[in-house]
Amino acid sequence: KPSPLLAELIRDDHDLDVSKCLFVGDRLDTDVRFGQESNMKSALVLTGCTTVEKVVQMSQINHGRGTKEEPLPTVILPHMGLL
Repeated sequence: KPSPLLAELIRDDHDLDVSKCLFVGDRLDTDVRFGQESNMKSALVLTGCTTVEKVVQMSQINHGRGTKEEPLPTVILPHMGLL
């Protein structure tokens, strides 16, 4: 991660429409970035590396989109149990 090549392999092996996929992770710089660069929606769970404070900080950059290296997700969840 984050390499769209991996998403292409998964998409082709499982005949997926990536626009209907949600990539879930706990890091902006790998998980969320992978989802976005692979044309998937992304969910950030706040049980790992990325803190609420970091999300707030990144939300103030680039009109609320974060940076290329640390983009903001489609959805933010406190934990996986809410999926």
